[in-house]
Amino acid sequence: EKSLLLKKWMYTSVSNATLDDLSYKYFDVKMCPLGLAGLNCDKNCDPRRGTSDRDGKCICQSSKWTGEDCSIEVEEDLKLYPDWEVYLAYGLFAINTLACLLCFVWVHLKRETRLVKMWQPFFLKFILLGCFVSSASIIPTTQQSEGYGPVHGCLVFPWLYCIGFSITLGTLLSKIFRVYRLFQAASRAQRVMITARETLLMIFGITIVDVVVIAVWTGVAPLQWKRTITSTDHFGQPLSSVGYCTSNYWKVFVTIIVTWHLVLMFMASYLCYLTRNISSQFAGEAFA
Repeated sequence: EKSLLLKKWMYTSVSNATLDDLSYKYFDVKMCPLGLAGLNCDKNCDPRRGTSDRDGKCICQSSKWTGEDCSIEVEEDLKLYPDWEVYLAYGLFAINTLACLLCFVWVHLKRETRLVKMWQPFFLKFILLGCFVSSASIIPTTQQSEGYGPVHGCLVFPWLYCIGFSITLGTLLSKIFRVYRLFQAASRAQRVMITARETLLMIFGITIVDVVVIAVWTGVAPLQWKRTITSTDHFGQPLSSVGYCTSNYWKVFVTIIVTWHLVLMFMASYLCYLTRNISSQFAGEAFA
């Protein structure tokens, strides 16, 4: 009997065109017009960037936009160095520069004392110069661009680092080599004289290798600033990106430079091993 009454009700609703009204009232989802949102469709929703859902909430079509009405643009994450890291780099460079300057002045003022003269102010000043130049390479690494460059620090960095490294290690290597030659000659009862000019030529020869490699690198494929997009929304709008210095053949030139520096360090270590039994004071006095 109840089933029959339900069928009669449904038949009457269809025949009187009231079933559609009932369906719309209880089952159909009522969406706000384009540009509006809210339970009563009384709030704004940017029509270019969002639409209202069945609950009246403005849903942004892209994660590039946010806010209740999708009108706030989300800035691209550029992965830039924070200011405190840049200030820290400048501070460390300033400390190193001050230390090198103070040591240089001290060596110059004490150049006639026995201790400084024993270790030769010439070598000490060159080591300080190399430390200053190589540490200066921290400055160009802090340079960055929010776009696609150019960033001149990309070109400067390898020059400062390689030249500073060559001067420092070349000076140490030439001093150790002088010790080795002198005591080799002494063991054979021979007299040998090693001039400052020969030492300078050795330092220059070591440094010129780095200069040639960096010059070729700069001429063939210089380091340039590049920004790569790491994530986008479904419309292809960038959400995050990272910038860095690169070139087509950077791996080749870095391999050459690293190999050359490792060879120099191996030679210096080997000479240190050969002269390990020589007193440090005697080694210094050999050049005084």
